[in-house]
Amino acid sequence: MNLEEIKTLPKNPDETFQFNSQNLDFRLVDFWRWSQSDLIENRNRGILAEFIVRQALEIKYPTRLEWDAFDLKTDDGVKVEVKSAAYIQAWKQERHSAIQFGIEPTRGLLENNNYSEEKLRRADIYIFCLLEHKDQATINPMNLDQWVFYVLPAKILNERFPNQKSISLNVLKTLNCHECNYGQLKLSFWAVVGVNDNK
Repeated sequence: MNLEEIKTLPKNPDETFQFNSQNLDFRLVDFWRWSQSDLIENRNRGILAEFIVRQALEIKYPTRLEWDAFDLKTDDGVKVEVKSAAYIQAWKQERHSAIQFGIEPTRGLLENNNYSEEKLRRADIYIFCLLEHKDQATINPMNLDQWVFYVLPAKILNERFPNQKSISLNVLKTLNCHECNYGQLKLSFWAVVGVNDNK
């Protein structure tokens, strides 16, 4: 059997579930509301960070690809890895979380659905997204004023930390990355891409 890759198209949130050829009284948006409302939880926050970066960079690819070797690709072909962290978590905390971002090189998925033996960082640019807000009562990941972004070429990580699995915020800030807010992210990204291309 040879099953081709399924190309995902954006869904209509008002699509209904069906049973016995009848539409039921719950819709796709009900599933999304049930499964995705916790935007502070680590997995959802990470996906939200990817979406925020997608919007800032005006990337047109319509849906997220879960298993790709990097998170986003610009219309110009620049591969982007998005990492997120936050001081406030969904669970009970005694103190704010220490900020760490994952930077571990990974094995890539090959065309034959096997994984490569070599571990690499497969993106050109890393964007570290920090939900910086520290007040649990007012935290809102959809308020983009509460986020700060750090843009860094992957080759700096490869040169300085070739096999390292994570990086702290303090160390990240020593790498001369571009720190910016949401409104500055697109310009900061392309400034870093330009420097990266010229070296």
